[in-house]
Amino acid sequence: MTALISLDRISIQMGARPLFNELKLTIPERARIGIVGPNGCGKSTLLKILAQQIIPDSGRVLSESNRGVYYLPQVENFNASQTVLEVVLSSQPQNDFPVHEKEVNAAKALSRAGFSDFSQPVRELSGGWRKRLSIATALSLEPDLLLLDEPTNHLDFEGISWLERLLKNAPFAWALVSHDRYFLEQTVNRILEISKVYPSGYYEYEGSYLDFKSKRQAQLEQEAKRTASLANKTRRELEWAARSPSARTGKAAYRMKEALRLKQELAQAKLRQETSQDAIEFQSAGRNTRELAQLIKCSFSYDEKPLFEALSFTLINGMCLGVLGKNGEGKSTLLKVFGGELSSATGKVKHASGLKIVYFDQLRESLDAYKTLGELLGDGSDHVIYQDKSIHVIGWGKRFGFEAEEHMKLLSALSGGEQARALLSILVRQEADLLLLDEPTNDLDISMLEALETMILDFPGAVILITHDRFMLEEVCTHFLGFSGGEVSEFASYTQWYEQSIQDVEEQSLTTSRKEKPKSPLTKLSYNDQREYNKMESKIEKAEAQLALIEKEVADPSSHIDPEKSKAVSAKHAEAKANVDKLYARWEELESRKHSLQNKHSLQNKHSLQNKGN
Repeated sequence: MTALISLDRISIQMGARPLFNELKLTIPERARIGIVGPNGCGKSTLLKILAQQIIPDSGRVLSESNRGVYYLPQVENFNASQTVLEVVLSSQPQNDFPVHEKEVNAAKALSRAGFSDFSQPVRELSGGWRKRLSIATALSLEPDLLLLDEPTNHLDFEGISWLERLLKNAPFAWALVSHDRYFLEQTVNRILEISKVYPSGYYEYEGSYLDFKSKRQAQLEQEAKRTASLANKTRRELEWAARSPSARTGKAAYRMKEALRLKQELAQAKLRQETSQDAIEFQSAGRNTRELAQLIKCSFSYDEKPLFEALSFTLINGMCLGVLGKNGEGKSTLLKVFGGELSSATGKVKHASGLKIVYFDQLRESLDAYKTLGELLGDGSDHVIYQDKSIHVIGWGKRFGFEAEEHMKLLSALSGGEQARALLSILVRQEADLLLLDEPTNDLDISMLEALETMILDFPGAVILITHDRFMLEEVCTHFLGFSGGEVSEFASYTQWYEQSIQDVEEQSLTTSRKEKPKSPLTKLSYNDQREYNKMESKIEKAEAQLALIEKEVADPSSHIDPEKSKAVSAKHAEAKANVDKLYARWEELESRKHSLQNKHSLQNKHSLQNKGN
């Protein structure tokens, strides 16, 4: 398979710290690569090297001269006064292609990204739709290789599922950086981990993310055994050297030299080992009360828009409640009503007497931007008290991934992930019966996500969790409340809620002029829809070919000599363009429905097997 781009023994360091050494990477056509690793290891730097925005310290970047590589950064930088169509058009190359052809490409890309109003100003877009606009811009350029840095940031569940389908069916190659483990499992077939634990600074694996995790553990265990064996050999050689006369020559001198070499090799191996930090736990207040918080027929509205009505739910000790919903539906509001920070319009909220609540705010407003990290970690002292032990603030910071030299940073200068870890360092020192965690996973790397999962699972009290991390939701939650169809209901899992949300959207799109008889749940597309889906690619190709012919006619000056003929040609072009857009929209609809029904069928089979087992 043809290589789009290759890295030949690339090395780079940030300041005095090496990121990776002599890295070799080949990206072939239709590659699906996930790049993982701890914060600060060099993942974004690697993408920029591939995009040739950064020159490595050594090594070569080899690429086909005519291959299109497009890089999507974490943060978009759009002109807020432009419309979404103008943004995509402004990104098009300055060539001699007719304007209407560029408009067709832009409209097609925007349609695939889910936009229906091309005149919508950028200033009105949410973070998730800005991310979609960024991806639409890349699609309009028809890249051979797309490089995406944290593409799921700001996307809600629906947006992430859309991106999964887009990348799985993409005709181009792509490589992406992501901490979303569920997303990685659904999309990639090759993993590149950048980490100091490997002698070369990286490890490459062909396969899914979960397969990689299993293989990685075996690799690290093998490395640990090798380090232990090296330590024993080094100890024996150093003991021999200590007993031997220093003036010896010949074979003895060689052994002494070898002992010193082994000592240096062992020191480097120990530096690469993952540090086994002391466990961090949320502090339980030790309450034995069964019922901690109770909503009794509670309702809440914003600007006369009801978020939930007559909602009743009892939160008990040991429960982890996942709150599910699209952005803006009221998840954070529900969490604050549970905690008593907001009062419900009707009904009642009951708390156990003296209930201790710890709240992780997704906006991190409790952090003082003008404090340094060291001042926050130690609360003005050089020691902290945790589990009745005094810990130096430097050691305490290291438990959350902070080095000593970072303690002088202002909190306002910290990255999103660093701020999340800093806030956790405060919260774990507070006794709690109930944890309210509003998007605690934003910007955290995978190792910290796994640590947070363990902290939640080990906490004996109750937890209410809002997160877009589907892997964590399924891992730690025992119960789910989800916004769906204008109501808040209980669900058995994230998957069940998502399928219900898809069904609600589909039902809303149906005409309400007549009532249909109840039907048994579908597990696949209907016969007619499947036939239409199978022919869709061919239809789109024919429609685009027809549009291309008409565009040649539009570009021919002779077509516009006669005003009537010019008008007719323009109308024909508009009709052909609308037909292409309509086909793409229908393709997305069928693709989405097929994906939804396949997931539902998989879930039904899972429940059926579980019932048989019981």
